[in-house]
Amino acid sequence: MAKKPAIFIPQESTELTAEWFTGLFQEKYGAAILEISKEVIGTGVGFVGEIHRCFLSWDANRVDLPKSVIVKVPSKLPLNRSLGEGLQLYEREVTAYQELSSGMGLPMPKVLYSAMDDDPTPWLDSVINILFSRLPLSAVSWLTVKFLELASKSPKLRRYILVLEDISDARPPSQVIGGSLNDALVSLDTLAKFHAFHWEREESIAVSDRIWAIDRLPKVIQASYARNREEFVERFGDLIGDEKMRVMDDAQENLEELLMPLAAKPWTLLHGDYRLDNIMFRPDGEIVVIDYQMLSQGRPGWDVAYFITTTLSVDHRNEEETMLKHYHDTLCSEGVRNYSYQDLVNDVELTKLVLAHRLVGSRDAFDTGLQNSDETLVDVLVKRVVGWI
Repeated sequence: MAKKPAIFIPQESTELTAEWFTGLFQEKYGAAILEISKEVIGTGVGFVGEIHRCFLSWDANRVDLPKSVIVKVPSKLPLNRSLGEGLQLYEREVTAYQELSSGMGLPMPKVLYSAMDDDPTPWLDSVINILFSRLPLSAVSWLTVKFLELASKSPKLRRYILVLEDISDARPPSQVIGGSLNDALVSLDTLAKFHAFHWEREESIAVSDRIWAIDRLPKVIQASYARNREEFVERFGDLIGDEKMRVMDDAQENLEELLMPLAAKPWTLLHGDYRLDNIMFRPDGEIVVIDYQMLSQGRPGWDVAYFITTTLSVDHRNEEETMLKHYHDTLCSEGVRNYSYQDLVNDVELTKLVLAHRLVGSRDAFDTGLQNSDETLVDVLVKRVVGWI
Protein backbone atom coordinates (compact mmCIF):
# COMPACT_ATOMS: atom_id res chain seq x y z
CA MET A 1 0.00 0.00 0.00
CA ALA A 2 1.33 3.40 -0.94
CA LYS A 3 2.32 5.59 1.97
CA LYS A 4 -0.17 8.39 2.55
CA PRO A 5 1.52 11.72 1.79
CA ALA A 6 2.29 13.88 4.81
CA ILE A 7 -0.08 16.76 5.43
CA PHE A 8 1.50 20.13 4.68
CA ILE A 9 2.40 22.10 7.85
CA PRO A 10 1.08 25.64 7.35
CA GLN A 11 2.84 28.54 9.06
CA GLU A 12 0.96 31.50 7.60
CA SER A 13 -2.64 32.50 8.20
CA THR A 14 -3.22 32.46 4.44
CA GLU A 15 -2.26 28.78 4.38
CA LEU A 16 -5.07 27.85 6.78
CA THR A 17 -7.56 27.23 4.01
CA ALA A 18 -10.79 25.25 3.66
CA GLU A 19 -8.87 22.79 1.47
CA TRP A 20 -6.20 22.26 4.12
CA PHE A 21 -8.75 21.66 6.89
CA THR A 22 -10.70 19.31 4.64
CA GLY A 23 -7.54 17.26 4.06
CA LEU A 24 -6.99 17.22 7.80
CA PHE A 25 -10.51 16.30 8.93
CA GLN A 26 -12.37 14.57 6.10
CA GLU A 27 -11.22 11.04 6.92
CA LYS A 28 -12.17 11.47 10.58
CA TYR A 29 -15.51 13.20 10.15
CA GLY A 30 -16.59 12.14 6.66
CA ALA A 31 -17.38 15.75 5.74
CA ALA A 32 -15.64 18.66 4.02
CA ILE A 33 -15.13 22.29 4.99
CA LEU A 34 -16.69 24.71 2.55
CA GLU A 35 -15.18 27.91 3.93
CA ILE A 36 -13.43 29.29 6.98
CA SER A 37 -13.05 32.62 8.75
CA LYS A 38 -10.25 33.51 11.12
CA GLU A 39 -9.37 35.85 13.95
CA VAL A 40 -6.05 36.33 15.71
CA ILE A 41 -6.38 35.86 19.47
CA GLY A 42 -2.75 35.86 20.54
CA THR A 43 0.37 37.57 19.22
CA GLY A 44 2.93 40.19 20.23
CA VAL A 45 4.38 40.66 23.70
CA GLY A 46 4.62 37.57 25.83
CA PHE A 47 3.85 35.36 22.84
CA VAL A 48 6.40 33.28 20.97
CA GLY A 49 3.60 32.06 18.74
CA GLU A 50 0.55 33.19 16.82
CA ILE A 51 -2.82 31.87 17.92
CA HIS A 52 -5.73 31.82 15.49
CA ARG A 53 -9.35 30.92 16.06
CA CYS A 54 -10.67 29.37 12.86
CA PHE A 55 -14.43 29.11 12.28
CA LEU A 56 -15.36 26.15 10.07
CA SER A 57 -18.37 25.92 7.75
CA TRP A 58 -19.04 22.28 6.82
CA ASP A 59 -20.96 20.64 4.00
CA ALA A 60 -22.96 18.71 6.59
CA ASN A 61 -25.03 19.72 9.61
CA ARG A 62 -23.99 17.44 12.50
CA VAL A 63 -23.41 18.08 16.19
CA ASP A 64 -20.09 16.20 16.17
CA LEU A 65 -18.48 18.61 13.70
CA PRO A 66 -16.36 21.28 15.43
CA LYS A 67 -17.60 24.76 14.62
CA SER A 68 -14.26 26.34 15.48
CA VAL A 69 -10.71 25.29 16.36
CA ILE A 70 -7.60 26.93 17.75
CA VAL A 71 -4.41 26.88 15.65
CA LYS A 72 -0.97 27.67 17.09
CA VAL A 73 2.02 28.40 14.86
CA PRO A 74 5.36 30.12 15.58
CA SER A 75 5.66 33.90 15.89
CA LYS A 76 6.55 36.05 12.90
CA LEU A 77 8.39 38.53 15.14
CA PRO A 78 12.10 37.66 14.68
CA LEU A 79 13.17 38.02 18.32
CA ASN A 80 10.20 36.04 19.64
CA ARG A 81 10.75 33.35 17.02
CA SER A 82 14.42 33.05 17.89
CA LEU A 83 13.57 32.74 21.57
CA GLY A 84 11.07 29.99 20.79
CA GLU A 85 13.68 28.12 18.77
CA GLY A 86 16.54 28.74 21.22
CA LEU A 87 14.58 27.45 24.20
CA GLN A 88 12.92 24.69 22.17
CA LEU A 89 9.52 26.01 23.25
CA TYR A 90 7.68 24.92 20.12
CA GLU A 91 9.14 21.43 20.22
CA ARG A 92 8.31 21.06 23.90
CA GLU A 93 4.67 21.96 23.42
CA VAL A 94 4.14 19.74 20.39
CA THR A 95 5.81 16.90 22.31
CA ALA A 96 3.57 17.58 25.31
CA TYR A 97 0.44 17.11 23.21
CA GLN A 98 1.82 14.13 21.30
CA GLU A 99 3.29 12.23 24.24
CA LEU A 100 1.58 13.43 27.42
CA SER A 101 -1.92 14.60 26.50
CA SER A 102 -3.44 11.33 27.76
CA GLY A 103 -1.41 11.46 30.96
CA MET A 104 -0.62 15.08 31.72
CA GLY A 105 -2.55 15.21 34.97
CA LEU A 106 -3.89 18.62 33.95
CA PRO A 107 -7.13 19.40 32.10
CA MET A 108 -5.86 20.16 28.59
CA PRO A 109 -7.63 21.08 25.36
CA LYS A 110 -8.09 18.11 23.06
CA VAL A 111 -5.43 18.01 20.38
CA LEU A 112 -6.93 17.50 16.92
CA TYR A 113 -3.64 17.63 15.03
CA SER A 114 0.01 18.24 15.84
CA ALA A 115 3.11 18.21 13.66
CA MET A 116 6.65 19.51 13.47
CA ASP A 117 9.67 19.09 11.25
CA ASP A 118 12.52 16.91 12.42
CA ASP A 119 15.28 18.70 14.29
CA PRO A 120 17.97 19.52 11.68
CA THR A 121 20.68 19.99 14.37
CA PRO A 122 20.10 17.40 17.12
CA TRP A 123 23.75 17.72 18.13
CA LEU A 124 23.51 21.46 18.88
CA ASP A 125 22.10 21.11 22.39
CA SER A 126 25.18 19.30 23.71
CA VAL A 127 27.46 21.93 22.13
CA ILE A 128 25.46 24.74 23.77
CA ASN A 129 25.67 22.99 27.15
CA ILE A 130 29.44 22.75 26.92
CA LEU A 131 30.05 26.29 25.66
CA PHE A 132 27.58 28.07 27.93
CA SER A 133 28.83 26.21 30.99
CA ARG A 134 32.56 26.78 30.50
CA LEU A 135 32.95 30.16 28.83
CA PRO A 136 33.26 33.40 30.85
CA LEU A 137 30.11 35.46 31.32
CA SER A 138 31.03 38.08 28.70
CA ALA A 139 31.50 35.38 26.05
CA VAL A 140 28.23 33.71 27.03
CA SER A 141 26.45 37.04 26.65
CA TRP A 142 27.93 37.63 23.18
CA LEU A 143 27.12 34.09 22.08
CA THR A 144 23.54 34.29 23.39
CA VAL A 145 22.83 37.45 21.37
CA LYS A 146 24.40 35.97 18.22
CA PHE A 147 22.58 32.69 18.69
CA LEU A 148 19.22 34.45 18.97
CA GLU A 149 19.97 36.52 15.87
CA LEU A 150 20.92 33.47 13.83
CA ALA A 151 17.98 31.40 15.07
CA SER A 152 15.50 33.79 13.47
CA LYS A 153 17.44 34.18 10.21
CA SER A 154 17.85 30.56 9.25
CA PRO A 155 17.01 30.11 5.54
CA LYS A 156 14.79 27.16 6.46
CA LEU A 157 13.05 27.45 9.80
CA ARG A 158 11.47 24.38 11.39
CA ARG A 159 7.71 24.22 11.05
CA TYR A 160 5.39 23.54 13.97
CA ILE A 161 1.61 23.46 14.30
CA LEU A 162 -1.03 22.56 16.85
CA VAL A 163 -4.74 22.34 16.09
CA LEU A 164 -6.70 22.25 19.33
CA GLU A 165 -10.31 22.22 20.42
CA ASP A 166 -11.77 25.66 21.02
CA ILE A 167 -12.77 26.03 24.68
CA SER A 168 -15.45 28.51 23.70
CA ASP A 169 -17.47 28.36 26.93
CA ALA A 170 -14.57 29.31 29.21
CA ARG A 171 -13.79 32.60 30.88
CA PRO A 172 -10.24 33.69 30.06
CA PRO A 173 -9.02 35.95 32.92
CA SER A 174 -6.75 38.88 32.16
CA GLN A 175 -3.16 38.65 33.34
CA VAL A 176 -2.87 42.43 33.29
CA ILE A 177 -5.95 42.97 35.47
CA GLY A 178 -5.02 40.13 37.80
CA GLY A 179 -7.03 37.42 39.48
CA SER A 180 -9.19 36.91 42.54
CA LEU A 181 -8.38 34.79 45.59
CA ASN A 182 -11.05 32.29 44.55
CA ASP A 183 -9.49 31.94 41.09
CA ALA A 184 -6.13 31.42 42.78
CA LEU A 185 -7.37 28.68 45.12
CA VAL A 186 -9.06 26.77 42.29
CA SER A 187 -5.91 27.04 40.18
CA LEU A 188 -3.61 25.97 43.01
CA ASP A 189 -5.81 22.97 43.76
CA THR A 190 -5.41 21.80 40.16
CA LEU A 191 -1.68 22.55 40.22
CA ALA A 192 -1.18 20.44 43.35
CA LYS A 193 -2.91 17.45 41.74
CA PHE A 194 -0.71 17.85 38.65
CA HIS A 195 2.45 17.91 40.75
CA ALA A 196 1.36 14.89 42.78
CA PHE A 197 0.57 12.95 39.60
CA HIS A 198 4.15 13.42 38.32
CA TRP A 199 5.92 13.26 41.69
CA GLU A 200 9.45 11.94 40.99
CA ARG A 201 7.99 10.03 38.04
CA GLU A 202 10.85 9.29 35.67
CA GLU A 203 8.60 8.43 32.72
CA SER A 204 7.14 11.96 32.80
CA ILE A 205 10.45 13.56 31.88
CA ALA A 206 11.70 10.70 29.72
CA VAL A 207 9.37 11.65 26.84
CA SER A 208 11.74 14.43 25.78
CA ASP A 209 15.30 15.53 26.49
CA ARG A 210 13.98 19.11 26.16
CA ILE A 211 12.31 18.90 29.59
CA TRP A 212 15.22 20.54 31.33
CA ALA A 213 15.88 20.97 35.04
CA ILE A 214 15.31 24.55 36.14
CA ASP A 215 18.94 25.02 37.17
CA ARG A 216 20.13 24.55 33.58
CA LEU A 217 22.75 27.00 32.25
CA PRO A 218 22.62 29.75 34.90
CA LYS A 219 25.27 31.74 33.01
CA VAL A 220 22.77 32.43 30.21
CA ILE A 221 20.39 34.00 32.74
CA GLN A 222 23.21 35.96 34.36
CA ALA A 223 24.33 37.23 30.96
CA SER A 224 20.80 38.47 30.20
CA TYR A 225 20.67 40.22 33.58
CA ALA A 226 23.99 41.96 32.93
CA ARG A 227 22.87 43.14 29.47
CA ASN A 228 19.57 44.52 30.71
CA ARG A 229 20.24 45.83 34.21
CA GLU A 230 20.94 49.43 33.18
CA GLU A 231 17.78 49.71 31.07
CA PHE A 232 15.76 47.97 33.80
CA VAL A 233 16.90 50.44 36.46
CA GLU A 234 16.17 53.35 34.15
CA ARG A 235 12.59 52.18 33.68
CA PHE A 236 11.78 50.70 37.10
CA GLY A 237 14.42 52.03 39.48
CA ASP A 238 12.21 54.63 41.19
CA LEU A 239 9.40 52.12 41.61
CA ILE A 240 11.55 49.28 42.92
CA GLY A 241 14.09 51.16 44.98
CA ASP A 242 17.79 50.67 45.67
CA GLU A 243 17.31 48.04 48.37
CA LYS A 244 15.52 45.55 46.11
CA MET A 245 18.03 46.15 43.33
CA ARG A 246 20.82 45.28 45.78
CA VAL A 247 18.98 42.07 46.63
CA MET A 248 18.74 41.16 42.94
CA ASP A 249 22.38 42.08 42.37
CA ASP A 250 23.29 39.64 45.17
CA ALA A 251 21.19 37.02 43.40
CA GLN A 252 23.15 37.72 40.22
CA GLU A 253 26.39 36.86 41.98
CA ASN A 254 25.02 33.67 43.55
CA LEU A 255 22.53 32.47 40.96
CA GLU A 256 23.96 28.99 40.47
CA GLU A 257 23.83 28.30 44.22
CA LEU A 258 20.27 29.69 44.42
CA LEU A 259 19.00 27.50 41.58
CA MET A 260 20.55 24.22 42.69
CA PRO A 261 18.16 23.49 45.61
CA LEU A 262 15.15 24.33 43.41
CA ALA A 263 16.12 21.47 41.08
CA ALA A 264 16.91 18.97 43.85
CA LYS A 265 14.77 16.10 45.09
CA PRO A 266 11.89 15.78 45.63
CA TRP A 267 11.17 17.01 42.11
CA THR A 268 8.18 16.87 39.82
CA LEU A 269 7.15 17.87 36.33
CA LEU A 270 6.58 21.62 36.22
CA HIS A 271 4.22 23.46 33.92
CA GLY A 272 6.76 26.28 33.86
CA ASP A 273 4.35 29.05 32.80
CA TYR A 274 1.44 28.49 35.17
CA ARG A 275 -0.12 31.94 35.19
CA LEU A 276 -3.56 33.45 34.74
CA ASP A 277 -3.41 33.93 30.97
CA ASN A 278 -2.89 30.18 30.61
CA ILE A 279 -5.89 29.11 32.73
CA MET A 280 -9.47 29.15 31.48
CA PHE A 281 -12.44 28.90 33.84
CA ARG A 282 -15.52 27.02 32.66
CA PRO A 283 -19.09 27.75 33.87
CA ASP A 284 -19.25 24.42 35.75
CA GLY A 285 -16.27 25.40 37.88
CA GLU A 286 -13.75 23.27 35.99
CA ILE A 287 -10.64 24.80 34.49
CA VAL A 288 -8.60 24.11 31.36
CA VAL A 289 -4.85 24.75 31.36
CA ILE A 290 -3.08 25.75 28.15
CA ASP A 291 0.46 26.56 26.93
CA TYR A 292 2.92 23.75 27.58
CA GLN A 293 5.97 25.38 26.01
CA MET A 294 7.95 25.62 29.25
CA LEU A 295 7.56 22.15 30.73
CA SER A 296 10.51 21.55 33.04
CA GLN A 297 11.70 19.58 36.04
CA GLY A 298 12.15 20.90 39.58
CA ARG A 299 10.71 21.49 43.02
CA PRO A 300 6.96 22.25 43.06
CA GLY A 301 7.42 25.56 44.86
CA TRP A 302 8.67 26.97 41.56
CA ASP A 303 5.26 26.69 39.87
CA VAL A 304 3.47 27.85 43.03
CA ALA A 305 5.57 31.00 43.41
CA TYR A 306 5.39 31.71 39.67
CA PHE A 307 1.60 31.54 39.79
CA ILE A 308 1.10 33.64 42.92
CA THR A 309 3.54 36.39 42.01
CA THR A 310 2.41 36.76 38.39
CA THR A 311 -1.31 36.46 39.12
CA LEU A 312 -1.78 38.57 42.23
CA SER A 313 -0.44 41.93 43.26
CA VAL A 314 1.45 42.29 46.51
CA ASP A 315 -1.83 43.61 48.02
CA HIS A 316 -2.70 39.92 48.46
CA ARG A 317 0.31 39.28 50.72
CA ASN A 318 -1.94 38.67 53.73
CA GLU A 319 -3.66 35.87 51.81
CA GLU A 320 -0.44 34.11 50.80
CA GLU A 321 -0.49 31.72 53.77
CA THR A 322 -4.06 30.71 52.90
CA MET A 323 -3.00 29.93 49.33
CA LEU A 324 0.12 28.00 50.31
CA LYS A 325 -1.71 25.91 52.91
CA HIS A 326 -4.49 25.16 50.44
CA TYR A 327 -1.95 23.98 47.86
CA HIS A 328 -0.01 21.90 50.40
CA ASP A 329 -3.13 20.28 51.88
CA THR A 330 -4.19 19.20 48.39
CA LEU A 331 -0.69 17.91 47.59
CA CYS A 332 -0.71 15.79 50.74
CA SER A 333 -4.25 14.54 50.10
CA GLU A 334 -2.96 13.22 46.75
CA GLY A 335 -0.40 11.06 48.53
CA VAL A 336 2.77 13.19 48.71
CA ARG A 337 4.54 12.67 52.05
CA ASN A 338 8.14 13.84 51.55
CA TYR A 339 7.53 17.57 51.09
CA SER A 340 6.69 19.52 54.23
CA TYR A 341 4.82 22.79 54.43
CA GLN A 342 8.04 24.49 55.53
CA ASP A 343 9.79 23.04 52.46
CA LEU A 344 7.13 24.69 50.32
CA VAL A 345 7.46 28.05 52.09
CA ASN A 346 11.25 28.00 51.74
CA ASP A 347 11.11 27.09 48.05
CA VAL A 348 8.49 29.75 47.31
CA GLU A 349 10.55 32.48 48.96
CA LEU A 350 13.68 31.42 47.09
CA THR A 351 11.80 31.21 43.79
CA LYS A 352 10.41 34.73 44.22
CA LEU A 353 13.96 36.08 44.29
CA VAL A 354 15.06 33.99 41.31
CA LEU A 355 12.00 35.01 39.27
CA ALA A 356 12.53 38.69 40.01
CA HIS A 357 16.15 38.36 38.91
CA ARG A 358 15.07 36.54 35.75
CA LEU A 359 12.60 39.26 34.79
CA VAL A 360 15.41 41.81 34.62
CA GLY A 361 16.88 39.73 31.82
CA SER A 362 13.52 39.35 30.11
CA ARG A 363 13.59 42.99 29.02
CA ASP A 364 15.28 41.92 25.77
CA ALA A 365 13.57 38.55 25.48
CA PHE A 366 10.46 39.63 23.58
CA ASP A 367 9.64 41.95 20.74
CA THR A 368 6.26 43.49 21.49
CA GLY A 369 5.51 44.32 17.89
CA LEU A 370 4.25 47.67 19.21
CA GLN A 371 5.69 51.15 19.02
CA ASN A 372 5.71 53.60 21.94
CA SER A 373 3.64 51.30 24.12
CA ASP A 374 3.24 52.74 27.62
CA GLU A 375 3.08 49.35 29.34
CA THR A 376 3.53 45.82 28.11
CA LEU A 377 2.70 42.50 29.71
CA VAL A 378 6.37 42.13 30.66
CA ASP A 379 6.17 45.51 32.44
CA VAL A 380 3.13 44.35 34.42
CA LEU A 381 4.83 41.09 35.41
CA VAL A 382 8.02 42.88 36.45
CA LYS A 383 6.14 45.22 38.78
CA ARG A 384 4.10 42.37 40.22
CA VAL A 385 6.86 39.81 40.69
CA VAL A 386 9.47 42.22 42.08
CA GLY A 387 6.84 43.53 44.48
CA TRP A 388 6.70 40.11 46.17
CA ILE A 389 10.40 39.94 47.16
